[in-house]
Amino acid sequence: MLEALRLLTAQLSSARSATDIGTALYSTASRFGFTTGLGFDATKIFDEMGESIIFAPTRETIERFYAEQPLSEHPLVIHAAGTDKPFLMSDVRKIKDFSEDRWWAFFPSYFRGFEGIVVPVHHGGRLAWYTAFAGAHPDLSPRVVALMSCASHAGYDRFRQLMDPKKGDGPLTEREGECLQLVAKGKTDSEIGTILKISPRTVRFHVGNAKMKLGVTTRIQAIAKQLGAA
Repeated sequence: MLEALRLLTAQLSSARSATDIGTALYSTASRFGFTTGLGFDATKIFDEMGESIIFAPTRETIERFYAEQPLSEHPLVIHAAGTDKPFLMSDVRKIKDFSEDRWWAFFPSYFRGFEGIVVPVHHGGRLAWYTAFAGAHPDLSPRVVALMSCASHAGYDRFRQLMDPKKGDGPLTEREGECLQLVAKGKTDSEIGTILKISPRTVRFHVGNAKMKLGVTTRIQAIAKQLGAA
């Protein structure tokens, strides 16, 4: 699992396009039985579909299929807009008043029999990006769901950096690096404070600064990015 995360961060660090990001995410997902993956820029959700697709293995097929389907009415988009936590495709099908016919009206036929993970990424109080990875028999264990969630957030961070190259500038201070290293070892803020002889509040301050400099939003993403740079 750690090796998959290390490889992903290395690939994302060298990514120069949305296609590169998609390749990195799909490469990670394929290790766990996912055979297809999609990524969308949800901020363009009401624009022409082709402009919203960040990556897709069969982009032309997806564009043609969704050209006649309002993306804003897609069941996964509606659910993703209301939560910032990853969920399974099958979770949406359990919602009250779910329509099987409506569900398949929004999916190409090759999705039949597939199960998968959807990872919504919210920014500024709204759905900004989401990814979906599916397969006939993927590994849906909590650790894989957590990994793909981390991967998708890291992909979004890299996408934003490509859109705004100035984001994430500035090296970490020695103390910020020390705090992240101890977080990576599973230490709590209190334990880190004891080791470094600083308060837990100061630990949180340094970790927060590190996340801001790295252009990420979670500690897991910060650790992953540091591993990739190491």
